[in-house]
Amino acid sequence: MNFTIEMKQVRNFSRIVLFLCCTHLVIGCKNYYNDTIDWMDNLEPNSTIETVKESQPKFVHINWNDPEKVRNENRYYIREIKGSYDPLGMSHILVFIDGKFDRRESHK
Repeated sequence: MNFTIEMKQVRNFSRIVLFLCCTHLVIGCKNYYNDTIDWMDNLEPNSTIETVKESQPKFVHINWNDPEKVRNENRYYIREIKGSYDPLGMSHILVFIDGKFDRRESHK
């Protein structure tokens, strides 16, 4: 009989620990997705590429060395956003025309 009570206590304790671990993972890991969108939305039009690079947050990874070139546009893809759990798998692009920031684009 004591064994049954002890097993119930162990199971309850295990459930509590599992719940706390899951809660910590969900709440404790910062998702910078919305911060990245805010940063892109607040970039000044006609900013130079150097100005945009200097303002780039540490949690955003952009491959500045390999733009996609379309006519007079250079399109820089955001390769990674730290802690991002984007279920839609969106692509985010910074578009520069003649070396000046023009807009951001987001595509699924």
